[in-house]
Amino acid sequence: MLLSYSKISLFTQCPYAYKLRYVDKYDTIFDCDPQNPLVLGKAIHTGIQDGLDAALNEYYNSYPIITDLQVNEEIKLEYALNELRKLSLFNNFRGKHEAGIFTKDFMGFIDLLECVNDDEYNIYDFKYTGKIEKYCDSPQLHLYKYFFEKANPAKRINKMYYVGIAKTAIRQKKTEDLYQFRQRLNEELQKKAEQGLLSQIIEVTYDPEKVADFLLESKQCIEAKNYSKNPSKLCDWCEYQKYCEKGDITMILPKNERRTKKIDLYPDMWIYGDSYVGKSTFVDGLEDLLFINTDGNTDNTTSPVVSIKDDVDGRNKIFAWQNFLDTLDELEKGSDFKRVAIDLVEDLYEHCRLYMYDKLKIQHEQDAGYGKGWDMVRTEFLSAMKRFKNLGYQIIFISKESATEVTLKNGVKFTTYAPNINAKIANVLTGIVDLTLRAYMDDKGHFLSLEKNDSVFGGGRFNFKNPKCQLELSAFMAELKLAQGGSVGSSETSTKNEAKQADLSDVIDDESDKPTESLPETNTDDTKPKRRARRSRIKED
Repeated sequence: MLLSYSKISLFTQCPYAYKLRYVDKYDTIFDCDPQNPLVLGKAIHTGIQDGLDAALNEYYNSYPIITDLQVNEEIKLEYALNELRKLSLFNNFRGKHEAGIFTKDFMGFIDLLECVNDDEYNIYDFKYTGKIEKYCDSPQLHLYKYFFEKANPAKRINKMYYVGIAKTAIRQKKTEDLYQFRQRLNEELQKKAEQGLLSQIIEVTYDPEKVADFLLESKQCIEAKNYSKNPSKLCDWCEYQKYCEKGDITMILPKNERRTKKIDLYPDMWIYGDSYVGKSTFVDGLEDLLFINTDGNTDNTTSPVVSIKDDVDGRNKIFAWQNFLDTLDELEKGSDFKRVAIDLVEDLYEHCRLYMYDKLKIQHEQDAGYGKGWDMVRTEFLSAMKRFKNLGYQIIFISKESATEVTLKNGVKFTTYAPNINAKIANVLTGIVDLTLRAYMDDKGHFLSLEKNDSVFGGGRFNFKNPKCQLELSAFMAELKLAQGGSVGSSETSTKNEAKQADLSDVIDDESDKPTESLPETNTDDTKPKRRARRSRIKED
């Protein structure tokens, strides 16, 4: 067994966590926390070796999505690295970064190995922390000195140092906007830099007893048969916490093997069109459906409805948007519904705007400052939509359309069609669903446009074979099957029940194409699967 400081340190801290990582070899999903210590540590080491730009690239490239929180951490990193490189240590530096130590029993990496002369060296280990003093009792540097000299008998370690890069724990206040917070953050960092508080070097005196203790702990680790749990305050920072405390295996990565592709007859979708086309009636054909209605037009549908409108509780006004958030709370608890439709989504956005106006004490977005009001409304609305997406239901947006006539330079005119909502909001919403389709009618009937067209907003992940279909559930499902390589029966005579029965025969255990979820139990009585702690989209069994 090849020993390392991190291995034995983890075993001493919690044998069960050691077992999960080094014995069972479980990997965990990447933690997108902007303060992920592994990401920050790697960025700092890159910055020390290759400069600030390389450090920031390393930090940003570690995340799939960059948010304001990552930018806040980038500001802190920039100050810390600039101050760190002012240390005399980096003047005419002679030595090596990430110097490896390899023996038959031990492996480790010295952050910085400084050459004093031909056979004497100093070693430095960098820590990004608010309390560098707590590392003075760590055996890490003592082990590096012992095993380095063992691997290189003609060389010796002269001095050992911890270099502390100070963390700045400043959080945005509820009364601050982002600009105000970053202004205060920069002022605090500048103040600490002027006082020399952003970097600190502490010398450590070699203690051979720490090496002896490490070897004893290594012997216990090697001989261990049982790996007990050791609960402590450190559990909150353990990557295996959920698995250990709750048995939640959904955090473990899936096996590296292909999944079987299934036909999806119930995709998340957005349907828009002119008034009286039949959008809501078409959606109403789905079973186990809940309408979240904003315009009061419910006479032609039969599915259960939750009306979203302003209300009054005594003397207090309850905004429609708050009623919508309360509805999400109830859906999150679980229900008998399998799909939820918002009819109309643009009305819901307006309700969100009015709610935020009251919250911000403004009459228009521009009253809150350049871009601030609009950004806060957008953030509030899209955050709720993404939460809605993650509840586990099939989601359906319904909108009216906006038609715009365009005249080219040569005088040719054509009409474009899009949902009746802000274009930037529309671009995000269409990314939440699998399909965005336009419903329309002409002298031949009512149709769904399936083809991709530059003048019609829409599209999706299905490669439809026909440019359109009748605005009927059976016809639409037949096109979905055909687009996914399935066979098509007679769409003209299919009823809602026949479409549902076809789904039961063709889409068996549709949950199996979710890569990070365990499969729910198959319900032979066509009831809803039991919910897990982490919900994936619920489809027909």
